[in-house]
Amino acid sequence: MRCGRRPSRRPFRPLRRPALGFAAALVLALPGPASGQQVRLAGEPRSEAQEALRSFLEANRFDLWVRDTVLARGDTVPGPVLLLEGTARIAGRIEGGIYVVDGDLFLRGGASVAGDVLVLGGGFYDSGLAKVAGVITYRPNEPLRVRPTEGGFEIISEVEPEPAFELDGTWGVRLPTYDRVNGLSLPVGALARVSDAPGRPELAVGGTWIPARGDVDFRLHNSWHLGERVRLGLFATSAVVSNDDWIHPTWYNSLAHFVAGDDGRDYYDSRQFSVELEWTSPEPPVWENGPGWRFAVSGGWEHAEPLRRRDVTVLLGDEPPDPVPWFEPSPWVEEGGLWFARAGFEWSVRSRKGRAAFGFGVEAGFEDELRRLVVLTGSDAIRPSVARSDVSAHRYDFLLVEGRVSLRRVTAWGHAVDVFAIGRADVAGRLSTRRYSTIGGLGTLPTMPLRGLHGARMVYGEAAYAAPLLGDAALGGLDLFARGSAGGAGSPRDDFHLHAAIAGGLAVRLWDFRLEFGAAAGSTAEPDAPGVIGFIDVRTRRSARPTRMPPPR
Repeated sequence: MRCGRRPSRRPFRPLRRPALGFAAALVLALPGPASGQQVRLAGEPRSEAQEALRSFLEANRFDLWVRDTVLARGDTVPGPVLLLEGTARIAGRIEGGIYVVDGDLFLRGGASVAGDVLVLGGGFYDSGLAKVAGVITYRPNEPLRVRPTEGGFEIISEVEPEPAFELDGTWGVRLPTYDRVNGLSLPVGALARVSDAPGRPELAVGGTWIPARGDVDFRLHNSWHLGERVRLGLFATSAVVSNDDWIHPTWYNSLAHFVAGDDGRDYYDSRQFSVELEWTSPEPPVWENGPGWRFAVSGGWEHAEPLRRRDVTVLLGDEPPDPVPWFEPSPWVEEGGLWFARAGFEWSVRSRKGRAAFGFGVEAGFEDELRRLVVLTGSDAIRPSVARSDVSAHRYDFLLVEGRVSLRRVTAWGHAVDVFAIGRADVAGRLSTRRYSTIGGLGTLPTMPLRGLHGARMVYGEAAYAAPLLGDAALGGLDLFARGSAGGAGSPRDDFHLHAAIAGGLAVRLWDFRLEFGAAAGSTAEPDAPGVIGFIDVRTRRSARPTRMPPPR
């Protein structure tokens, strides 16, 4: 079962108003279209979904339901249905589509809809055993309301103006983070907008206090709407960044490091100024068969500095060595400036049977003068402060490409298949080490050392199969799962080897959140010496956004 929810933008009210309830009695006493009741959409459609609703209403070939209705198993409605402000529980068959405005639709197991399903401004509660022949469009936040008029009903749009000021998170405070180079970080922020001005300008500001470093990072994002789907953004940020945030969500990475010292990311300090032009699909779907996409181009300047691991509190993991090596376990990153240009495209679609997404990004980098180059010697020591003139032959101008794909499919017998793959490679020039990638450890290759593989070129893929023992494949329950993963990382100066692992166990799941208990066998740091480990891991849905593209703000 997959479920939606009614949006919380209005207080609870009884299901029927007296006037609407009286009209409903008159309507239900007569056949649907022959009742003489007219339903129209007031004003021009504000979205593609509203345009589809208007076409449906203008055809005027539907049964009109304006009160709570149950269609029992074995019952059939001979044509399309329009439901206004009611709740419909469908276990029988509808010989057409069903359109719902400001109401709730429940499809029970065995239900059959011969046409499209469109739910605007209400809730949609689906069953994997129900059959829908057409397209499903679910927009719970579509601002539509129904009011009786002389001779029928009118559907109006109630667009609430965007607030002029909003605080991030809870009272301006975002979720704190915890990692091995910052320790505890406390972010705050807010957003201001002028909705009535040309371009609807927005300004997002924020800061992150890092007590262990005695530092405050900042973010300043200004955006202008050049059209309904085109946005121009100006960015200025100072932050600790990582190329490896695809492995685990930030909240889990923070919790894992605080409890067990299991920080799966590499970091460097970045100060960046950039401009971005973003073009998006008309309406990013909530959950339906229609795809959503985003294209963005950006350019700017970034200054990077290496970071040292700090002696932060870890409850159960090993304490860092004393003294901590300068580079351990952060990557060696050259200090200096970099001009860059980026372009990327991402596409995703969600349906009743799963989801699919892919992304592609490309970045060109042009190195500014370096103040310092960090060099890794054969004895694993770090030699900072190498003059730029000493390494003038080693330019870091580069062309980097990235691609990723994510796929989930629920089979007809209720099992689930998940596939995820990502790859990055420097296809020209010499890649700056600040763009290197890492894999190894939980979330990638569990039998490899954490962050054990690191380099300019990285590829990783996994495929998993899950069979529900309890519950439902779409909603939640207890799964028996098996997963195979393979990947490698390296650079032009190092050999590139693929490593692999297989894993299996039990997973407690709720929607896209999974708590896994299992064991894995596969590659280790020693050639031809496979290992076996037990593990506990948390997984969430993979993203298809190319990391070289700043996210929309």
